[in-house]
Amino acid sequence: MASQAQTAEGGEEYLNSMNFRSLIEWVTAEALLSRPDDPLAFIRTIVSEKLASRSSGESYNPDHAMTYIKQCYAEASASADENGRLCLRPKRDSVVVSSGENAANKRLALLEKLIQAFRIITMQLEPLEATNSIIKQTCKILNCERSTLFKLDAARQTLNLSVAEGAAEISVPVGKGIAGVVASSGKLVNIANAYADPNFDSQYDMQTGYHTRSILCVPVRNGQGVIVGVMQALNRVGNEKDGGFTDMDEEIMTILAAQAGIALHNAHNHKTALQAQKKVTEVLDIVKAMHGDLGINSLIFTVTHRIQTLIDSDRCSLYLLDKNKGELWTLQGEVDIRIPCNQGISGAVAEEGKVINLLNAYDDRRFNKEVDQKLGYKTQTILALPLRGKNHDVIGVLQLLNKRDGVFTSDDEEILGVFLSIAGPILENSPLFMRAKEATDANELMGKSLGYKPPKAFDPEMNEIKEGEDDGDDE
Repeated sequence: MASQAQTAEGGEEYLNSMNFRSLIEWVTAEALLSRPDDPLAFIRTIVSEKLASRSSGESYNPDHAMTYIKQCYAEASASADENGRLCLRPKRDSVVVSSGENAANKRLALLEKLIQAFRIITMQLEPLEATNSIIKQTCKILNCERSTLFKLDAARQTLNLSVAEGAAEISVPVGKGIAGVVASSGKLVNIANAYADPNFDSQYDMQTGYHTRSILCVPVRNGQGVIVGVMQALNRVGNEKDGGFTDMDEEIMTILAAQAGIALHNAHNHKTALQAQKKVTEVLDIVKAMHGDLGINSLIFTVTHRIQTLIDSDRCSLYLLDKNKGELWTLQGEVDIRIPCNQGISGAVAEEGKVINLLNAYDDRRFNKEVDQKLGYKTQTILALPLRGKNHDVIGVLQLLNKRDGVFTSDDEEILGVFLSIAGPILENSPLFMRAKEATDANELMGKSLGYKPPKAFDPEMNEIKEGEDDGDDE
């Protein structure tokens, strides 16, 4: 049997205990005195006023309803004319209510726009598309002419702006310009007059003919709070006060930047996962090719050419170790190229058996700068790894120069480490490799030895084997 609280009698008891009828009478009396255009909005307002008037921690008391009624009737009596007729309240209250509603509605509409923007941004898993989506939504919500998103290259301490797939990046040093200052300080910057700020660089305006007026710039952080980029909005539209961005714009931009950090992180992880899957497949293909019936020259070309493509480097070389002579050697066409193990980056890797990953080759004393000067080449980044045989002894060195997109990463080291752990024993046990090594030891291999001093037109640190330049041992 249902309890009394769930029956009609129980409901009536609840209404009586809460003095609900008096509450309804009070709301009705207030409405008659004000005659609001929007009754629901009016009720919300008067209820909010009563709730705000409560003391901290005070809960509802049924006697409150009678107090509200008495206050309402007292106000009505005080406003009556000499004939006892009640006078309606002036419409000023409704104006105040309308103003409050207007602000609330604007904020609600803005919140809806932000939610919609978040949905659009998070749908993009390709980094460039995610960037373009963030820029577009920022301009739309902030009502500004332009927006940019710089990504931080922590290794080089630059902010990079990608404008299109395959296009050259625009780089800004950290600490320089408005975006660079925000990246270094981690603080928001809101400038109403760009040309009045000493950190503003007008060079871009001069080159493009664009005129920057106002700037809002905020740091973009990842989930750990580390700065990974900078968002910038230019030229606020529709702010008649001073033409600059408002406090509300700062709040919105900060929220958008937080979402941008999440979106870029997700897009990066998605891209990294796809690239890793592709690289594993390519590594397996290279290993399969190494099992083919290739001459030593073709074998070296296959490895270097495909590794260069895999890592997206400018150059790649594979040197094999001749322990008896203390040399690293490789082949280029019909030429046997040899360099001492105690020279250069590759020599250091052969002797120490450790990976060397240089962000700036010129900062390392082991790098021979004269080679760049002779060839007119500019070496920036170097990744060199030891090639080990079945007994884990170093039998060679794989060296890559100048990563085309940034710097050589730990992911590059890992995928190449896996490849070399498989390729080393294969090369060591290759009959062609053994024959070629024996031939070089006896000076019987076609071609000539260049000794320890390479000619001006050749750099052993940057050896490239061109397709079709094969030796006569290919079968």
